[in-house]
Amino acid sequence: MSSGIIMNPIGFVRSGFSETSECPKSSRRNPAQSQLEIASPYADALLNITMASHLWVMYWLHHSDGTALVRRARGEEAARGVFASRSPNRPNPIGLSSVELIRRDGNVLTVSGLDCIDGTPILDLKPYVPIEDHQPTAQIAWQP
Repeated sequence: MSSGIIMNPIGFVRSGFSETSECPKSSRRNPAQSQLEIASPYADALLNITMASHLWVMYWLHHSDGTALVRRARGEEAARGVFASRSPNRPNPIGLSSVELIRRDGNVLTVSGLDCIDGTPILDLKPYVPIEDHQPTAQIAWQP
């Protein structure tokens, strides 16, 4: 398999979490605010970002061990492949969270609902588009 993909961070997360153990297990369970510091070369890409109330944040889970392809989820007896889980430990540790955009101050975005440790590299931002991103018939077997 090729290892020729190169990604460069567009910025870094600033949060109150210094260890992965401090992070909420889900971004939806985290009302705390974090800052997304976008690097100067990408500042122009933030033009009109405040037209969106919510964003998708893609980031690199730089503390992931990415070793096990099958894991048992916390509190569950049955194991699952990492592609059928929300585990941060993945072959390509890319994280994805939908967050609420609180404000923009220059190249810094304040958001709520992010479960990343301080210094997490940000790979990309996209607006959350309700008519496109909402899946009303979506289901997952392990949740009622």
